[in-house]
Amino acid sequence: MAAQKSKVSAKDKIIKSAFYQKILEEKSIIESQLVFSLFNNPDYYFDYELSLDDFNDKTWKFYYLILSELVEERHLKKMDVVSVSAYIESKGDSFKQAYDKRGGYNTIEKGMDIVESDNIDGYFTELQRYKTFLKLTEYGFPIEQKWKSLRKMDLEMLNDYLEGLVAQAFVDSQMGGDKVEDMFSGVDEMLKQADEGVARGLPLTSPLMDSIQNGLSLGNITMIAANSGVGKTFLTTLLHILSCIREQEQVLVIANEEEKSRYVQGLLTAYINRKHRGANFNKSRFMNGGFDDDEWKLLNEAKDWHLDKVENGLVNFVNMNDFSMSKTIKLIKKYARMHGVKYFILDTLKLDNDANSRINDNSWLQLQQNMVKLYNVIKPSNLNVHIWITAQMSKSNRRARYLDQSMLGISKNITDVVSSLMLVRMVSLSEKEGTTALKVINDEGRSVQLDPDQDYMLVFWDKNRQGATNQQVVLAVDRGLNLIRDVGKTQIDNDLE
Repeated sequence: MAAQKSKVSAKDKIIKSAFYQKILEEKSIIESQLVFSLFNNPDYYFDYELSLDDFNDKTWKFYYLILSELVEERHLKKMDVVSVSAYIESKGDSFKQAYDKRGGYNTIEKGMDIVESDNIDGYFTELQRYKTFLKLTEYGFPIEQKWKSLRKMDLEMLNDYLEGLVAQAFVDSQMGGDKVEDMFSGVDEMLKQADEGVARGLPLTSPLMDSIQNGLSLGNITMIAANSGVGKTFLTTLLHILSCIREQEQVLVIANEEEKSRYVQGLLTAYINRKHRGANFNKSRFMNGGFDDDEWKLLNEAKDWHLDKVENGLVNFVNMNDFSMSKTIKLIKKYARMHGVKYFILDTLKLDNDANSRINDNSWLQLQQNMVKLYNVIKPSNLNVHIWITAQMSKSNRRARYLDQSMLGISKNITDVVSSLMLVRMVSLSEKEGTTALKVINDEGRSVQLDPDQDYMLVFWDKNRQGATNQQVVLAVDRGLNLIRDVGKTQIDNDLE
């Protein structure tokens, strides 16, 4: 009991120290900058994981409480004196007195005028840094003694420094932090989840592809790569977006090349030609216009079916004209946390726009680093969501017979964090007939003869943590009618390039 009392007294002494109070004062300025930035642009609210516990200053904690309730409960997109005042009036006298005591809306207005909202990332990072300084000081780390050098360190440098201190303290110790547990503890829960298919994730609309891919598992990245014009968006629409509609799974499509109308046109075209064989409604009709009565009937039927199936918020779309991975990650965080979205599509992966004007030997290093940042956000221990990414293959590989990650050129290292990598090409005429024709076996084990007049795609798996990579899937495709059909599996030796 005496030891506990002594421990509490020691912590109280630290908290009351001049150095600790100095950190609190500096952190208070950062808290105000962050809060006013959020008042300036409430859209930022869901981009950052914050709670009342992140604030030490009672004033900024109070204003953050107001902000959070206005955004989460009243769904305000813009803060103004009328909206905020109406909210305050609904909270009762004691709350209003606390608000008036802190300067009311006048404090908010002055703060929004002074703060630079574009610096919000910096304010958030600084808040985390000062939280760390306070906690380390409470734990008795020599922060005050090293303050001159430590205050210049970012969080990563600070972490490395502290890890070095701990490693030095245990340099002669062989203690490990690995947890030893019974191999079969929790086996019943594991079997139950396996039986329920919890790990499987969203199925692809192609049963043959799904038999190899085994679903789009949460916490993973699936990449599909092809040369320009082959049909990355075509496959994404029919394999993934259509599956989300059928399975009633929310999805956010982040596009930087195609307009929303192209995806919608593709879905409507696919519906018409699946439902009405022989309709032969080509998506080029959307370019030509002048629909006749029969076409209007088909289009309205397809539209009504999708409006019935696609409830508000099921399929979300954003066209990112100015692409950056930072903005992509913010969108994923926002829609995962705010709307519970588990599936995301990035069509197409590219360098950040501000890097395009300065492409050099290190450009692909930035792309690789961006992929690592993306994975750290979507992985099981963080948001645990899935993202499907389309990528473009190197132009020098247009005539390659066997496709693997080397087809991505110098950017191939972006696949390090990818769980499944699919690469797609068209089947050549020589592979459809004659002695060089592909040997294709359908799902019933029968040999299939390819039609020389039909277009086919070959899907390769170079990497697949959820299944095999030694077979390829052949799909019959009609990119005008927006149709795909499973044909069978084949095997192409990778030494026949």
